[in-house]
Amino acid sequence: MKNLLILGMLLTSSNVFASKFDSLKSLSNTKLEVARTQMVALEIVTHSDFKKVAVLKAKGATAQKQREATVAQAMHTLCPYFDDGVAVGVNTKDEQGTLAAITDFTESMQISSGDSDYDKLFTVVTTVNSESSIEVYSGSTSGNNTYGTVLGFYDTKTNELAVFANSNCGRDD
Repeated sequence: MKNLLILGMLLTSSNVFASKFDSLKSLSNTKLEVARTQMVALEIVTHSDFKKVAVLKAKGATAQKQREATVAQAMHTLCPYFDDGVAVGVNTKDEQGTLAAITDFTESMQISSGDSDYDKLFTVVTTVNSESSIEVYSGSTSGNNTYGTVLGFYDTKTNELAVFANSNCGRDD
């Protein structure tokens, strides 16, 4: 009985630092909603989601680190095989940050400037990264027979986010 009680406490407390999300029909920031729609239309985006952060409750010494953990948490739900974790970081609000996000997201792809999806991705990320209230996150993830690259946009004014992945999500290809 004691072991069951301890197990129950662990299961109950394992999400103590997890943010809570609400579903949305669309994002309230028009520019972010347009960017989300454009991202979903890209062939290189295999998984996507968008959410309202109802409760920002993540590990982190600063609000930005808590948002980073929350973006990673949302990305983790894109594919059930992302069980080795999601490694993301926030990008700077300049051309270098835009290029870093694009490089992270296209890391495992054979595309570059001049390719249709790359150029559209560049336009979307440039537009989003120019918005003062939106943070751009990028990185990678892995898991059981899975590798992926991820990109996320977090609107600090509305506490809404949009997350995207390019992943085989457990397939052997």
